Amino acid sequence: MHKQCGHEGTCGCPAPGGQNQAFAPHPYPVQGTPPEPPAWAAPVRKPKRGRRVLVVTSAFAAAIAIAVATAIVTTAVTGDAEPAPVLAGQAEQAPRPQEPAPQAEAPAANGVNTGPRSLGEGNLREGAVFLQSNDETANEVAAFARKADGTLREVGRYPTGGVGTGSFEDSAGGIVLGTASGEAAPIQNIDKAELLFVTNAGSGTISVFRVLESGLELVGQTPSGGKRPVSVTVNNGLLYVLNSGEEDRRLLLGPTTALENCSHGGIPTVTGFRVTPDGALQPIENSTRELSGRGRSGCSQVSFTPDGHTLVVSERIASLPGASKENKGSLTTFDVHYDGTLGRKQLNDPSGTGPFGFNFTKDGKLIVSEQNGALANPGGGHAAAYQFDGDAKLKAINGSVPNKQTDSCWVVVTDDQRTVFVSSPFDDGIVSSYSLGADGALTLLQPVATAADGKDSKNDNLPMGATDMSLSRDSQFLYQLNSFTGSLYVFKVVGNGLLTFVEKHDVFQLPEFGKGGEAAPFGLAAY
Repeated sequence: MHKQCGHEGTCGCPAPGGQNQAFAPHPYPVQGTPPEPPAWAAPVRKPKRGRRVLVVTSAFAAAIAIAVATAIVTTAVTGDAEPAPVLAGQAEQAPRPQEPAPQAEAPAANGVNTGPRSLGEGNLREGAVFLQSNDETANEVAAFARKADGTLREVGRYPTGGVGTGSFEDSAGGIVLGTASGEAAPIQNIDKAELLFVTNAGSGTISVFRVLESGLELVGQTPSGGKRPVSVTVNNGLLYVLNSGEEDRRLLLGPTTALENCSHGGIPTVTGFRVTPDGALQPIENSTRELSGRGRSGCSQVSFTPDGHTLVVSERIASLPGASKENKGSLTTFDVHYDGTLGRKQLNDPSGTGPFGFNFTKDGKLIVSEQNGALANPGGGHAAAYQFDGDAKLKAINGSVPNKQTDSCWVVVTDDQRTVFVSSPFDDGIVSSYSLGADGALTLLQPVATAADGKDSKNDNLPMGATDMSLSRDSQFLYQLNSFTGSLYVFKVVGNGLLTFVEKHDVFQLPEFGKGGEAAPFGLAAY
């Protein structure tokens, strides 16, 4: 039997490259609408919260301008000792609501919804873009219908029932579009957009929406099984969430000091759920697992491999045993068992430093961005490609390939498997492109894909703050979230790794970054 499936004895799983692994049936009916919620369901109460007040100083207002030109000193945190493994019990599940989808609401000047509004019509099942506000008083999803020319029309704003943190989460995969069987965006394993999964980092919950032609319908809200969920993934009827455990909600601590996420608070964990075709979540007993076990983790993303046999988590700043001080980070993998729990854990030393966001080729190769010092190393961004060997361990294909940008973080792969786009938020805000060889090897195509010449960042349309990305299902259009300004950018993919600007939408009204704004929105999924 092949080793990648992680089962004991004979399980009947196909060899790598075959069809998706078959899991045990759900313990309750999933066809149609159940007459009443399952016995394990329990309502989720919205916690009472006070709004955090941010004091702005002139030194703070100049933080970003100084940071781009100088190295940032990150906070030092103790507690790197390896703790004993901990398995958590079950989380609770919210019942599926029976009311219709809420009306879209108009944001006031401070970004708080004040009342219903009528928005443009569009079919979200044919083409759409979704992003979340991460607002600390009431998280919401903004939904846009995509037209044939890639332009967008806003359809509505939909409360998640939970709350965000009001500050940037420094993660990838904060929202995922697809079905119970797989993901349509930002990772493209399937070609169906029926459910939208959203993390509520402030309230510690996961909201699930049903995607209708005319809008979103909230299915339910479920405790994430940990503190501060920042990334989710779905495959083969399973959902896993990354809980960062971070306690500090600030992004900038001072003029020359930035907060490393997943470094103040509890040890980061992942927790599993079964997900029905209609979006109900059921926690899997004893599914919670620690990552590397390091107090300073920098956890960023969790995703299943395309076949669903392996769960991958990126940790930007974890110090692995035997690794050099300069080579920080871990690509942590777990075997996925037949019952949905996780088996063997492997800590893979990355080829470079600071693995952040990642994506997959259709045959399971892993494409990873590398911060490589982030703001402390201007122009030091990298990307790297990996393949799984026969023992489900990662092996670098052609090492770390530089892109000349600062703080490379998010990754998408075109449907033809020929081009990789990587975004970097600082300096001018950059999207770079790589060619992807048949063997998975990366070659830099355009350092600045949004510039006409592929090089000059002063002549493109992206400002500082380029974060999450997602491609349309035909890979003809790339959608880019700017978390610093709350804007959504649309680009056409024109070949040779270049992008042509189409339009911009100012989605969320945010305080100016560095003057009270902390880049709250995160997570983007296009179809």
